[in-house]
Amino acid sequence: MSRGRLRARLGGLRRRTVLLWCAAVLALAGGMVFLFYYSAAFTVQDVQSEGAGDEVAARAVELAQIPHGRPLARVSEARVSERVLEDRRIAGVEVERDWPSAVRLVVQEREPAVALRGEGATWLADTSGVVFDEVEEVEDDLPVIALRSDPTGLDRETVTGLVDLWQLRPDDEELEGELGAPRVDADGSIEMEVGVVTLLWGPPVENEKKWNVVTALMGQETIDPQGGLEMTIDVRLPDAPVVTGLPEGTG
Repeated sequence: MSRGRLRARLGGLRRRTVLLWCAAVLALAGGMVFLFYYSAAFTVQDVQSEGAGDEVAARAVELAQIPHGRPLARVSEARVSERVLEDRRIAGVEVERDWPSAVRLVVQEREPAVALRGEGATWLADTSGVVFDEVEEVEDDLPVIALRSDPTGLDRETVTGLVDLWQLRPDDEELEGELGAPRVDADGSIEMEVGVVTLLWGPPVENEKKWNVVTALMGQETIDPQGGLEMTIDVRLPDAPVVTGLPEGTG
């Protein structure tokens, strides 16, 4: 056999070998796709939820809408997360495949920062400004803010401002009296009382500056939250505060 014919035969063998390998790889890939995406070998038989209380966990499983029998590989993490997050009590969720036959939802519940009470209902809100859960009772250590409107109608910026206002408040000694719960009008304007002194706060912005102004004014002898003379401290414009109701001859 000539060298040329030998090289041609060897070349043909190599091509057939490569083709056989390619066919085997394609068959294997096709088999894997069928095994994981279409066969009954790895399908959802159980959906579990952890990281949350019983009620929220059960609701997360319900909202996930993952049917039993669906191949695990075809469970869309993004779509499941979107459905679970429809429950505003849930701040975040991770969707994990637990091979061979389960899906685990790792749920993060929102932590309440304040309670908002208005129009006969009390709602919890977190530090990000999300009003997320209506409740009958409020924990003792949670501040309750009275509204003159529906709590669910507040925007997130107003709610975060309220949280900030309350967290920055001075202690009773600095204010020379106990701070009453803020009242929020429908337009977001806030009023508070310290004894007989009314604080006109405006929207919950520049809270630290406003508190500095209030505590400085409360330190003056002419302003006595425990006295008999009603007064108003207007810090809606903290750079130009206005005090009304001062005794005659002062100001």
